[in-house]
Amino acid sequence: MKFILVFFITTLCLFTQAQNVKTKVIDTSEICMPYSVAQKILLDLNDYDKLKETLPTYQNEILQLNKKVEVLNKEVEAWKKDGELSKEIIAEKNNSITIYKTENEDLKKENKRLKTKNGLYNIISAVIIAPLTYIAIFK
Repeated sequence: MKFILVFFITTLCLFTQAQNVKTKVIDTSEICMPYSVAQKILLDLNDYDKLKETLPTYQNEILQLNKKVEVLNKEVEAWKKDGELSKEIIAEKNNSITIYKTENEDLKKENKRLKTKNGLYNIISAVIIAPLTYIAIFK
C-alpha cells in the first residue's frame, strides 16, 4: 500500500512539473538573412502589390468581355432564327412555284384543246358557209 501511495505522489509531482515548463520565446526582430534573399522577397512583395492594383482592372475587362460574349451569342441566335425563317420563306416560294408550274401546264393543255376546238369550229363553219354563200349568190 505504501508503494502505491509513493507511486501516486511521484506521478502527480511529475505531471504537475511537466505542465509548468516555460516555453522559450524567440525574438524575431533580429532575424538575419542574406541580402539576395531579402532583395528577392522585396521584389516579390512589390510584384504582389502591382498585381493587387491591376487585378480590379482585369476583373472589369473580364466582365466586359463576358457581356460582349453574351451580346454576340444573342446576335448569333438572332441570325440563326433569321436563317431558319429565310429557309422557310424559300421553301414556301418553291412550293408556290411548283403550283404555278402545274397550273401553267394545265392552262397550256387547255389552250391547246381550245385551239383545236376553235380550228374545228372554223372548218365546220367554212363547210357550212361556203355552200350557203354559193346558193345565195347563184340563185
